[in-house]
Amino acid sequence: MARRLALYFDGHQAAWLDEAGQPVRGELAEFASSAGADAEVSVIIPGEDVLLTRATLPPIRSASRRLQAARYALEDRLAGRVEELHFALAGAPDRHGETPVAVIDLARMSALVDTLADAGIDAVRILPEAMALPRPEPGAWQIAVVDERVVARTGPEAGLATDIELWPLVAGALDTPGAVTVHATSATTARSLVAIDWSGDTEPAVHESLHHSDDGILATLLAGADIGRGGLNLRQGAFARRSQFQSQWRPLIWTAALAATWLVIAIAGRAIETWQLNNRIEHLHDQTLSAFHEAFPNVQNINDLRVQAEEGIRQLRGAGGAGGLFPLVQAVAAVAGQTDALEVQSMQYRNGQLSLSINGENVQSVETLRAGFAQQDRIRLSVDSADASAAGVQIRATVSQGANS
Repeated sequence: MARRLALYFDGHQAAWLDEAGQPVRGELAEFASSAGADAEVSVIIPGEDVLLTRATLPPIRSASRRLQAARYALEDRLAGRVEELHFALAGAPDRHGETPVAVIDLARMSALVDTLADAGIDAVRILPEAMALPRPEPGAWQIAVVDERVVARTGPEAGLATDIELWPLVAGALDTPGAVTVHATSATTARSLVAIDWSGDTEPAVHESLHHSDDGILATLLAGADIGRGGLNLRQGAFARRSQFQSQWRPLIWTAALAATWLVIAIAGRAIETWQLNNRIEHLHDQTLSAFHEAFPNVQNINDLRVQAEEGIRQLRGAGGAGGLFPLVQAVAAVAGQTDALEVQSMQYRNGQLSLSINGENVQSVETLRAGFAQQDRIRLSVDSADASAAGVQIRATVSQGANS
């Protein structure tokens, strides 16, 4: 039986476990030489390279057709062009019909497979870091500190990786788990990762898994890549291994009548799937047009939807990311998030200004709003009106770039 080995590769340096189970760092060629030609290798890559998301897909049995449907289902939710992305099914649909899907840059995936092949490594499986962490219990998370980064597995097919400085912001935006297991080298580090403003009313239970060094955490990932065999594998579609297909192909002897029956059923099934997929594509196209008109109401004529949407997004972001919609939204979120006395009901962005409709508990809420924006750097607030009623104070205000007056 071929040996099963795990390899961590960040694009520059590799790491693996030696025969004693201790992590070894080195070049791909060193690993390939020690592994041998018959080893079955699972390769772990940085989690930042892979987006783990979910998509509602039509009930198509063919894996290749489901992959194609995932491209269309996720097209309007991804920043890059679907032609430049590689998709992989990450699991079975849940009871709501949502299927977990993994997305990675096509050029990145191609370069990775070529680099491994050049070193003599034919990976049977490629997966992001989060999927190498232990599978969490329902409602629980597994997180680990890896090279000043946080890797989190937030579900059986869900996870992410981010810089440790961004972790409080990212984790605080997600639903609070019931429990968190933290893999770290010190209790202080472990506690700091859960000492954040969670979105829920209660904080999660914390279980610490302490390691003597970073190599101990790396060993956990490398061991988990093999234990988790059968889960997410990015080697699908154009990157599927030939040997996988060949090993699954079993010659069958059919009678002529049975073969003819099978052919008729297959053609009919394919026709139904094609009709369902075409309907789904048309529906998604209509949804895309509707979303475009909502986001950019001033655009009347659509000549090239993608180009016009990208141009609109660039205008919202502002030149070099310094202006535009996003700094204004961040400022509103920072001010409104500091108190329960302010509730943002609606926002409208036009001509560099963000118009707000805010409900406050009482007249003092207006001063609270002004005080909050006074602390925001280069963000100007203008209160247009404040109407008091039994339900509180209805505030209409405008936020724009510029020094506070």
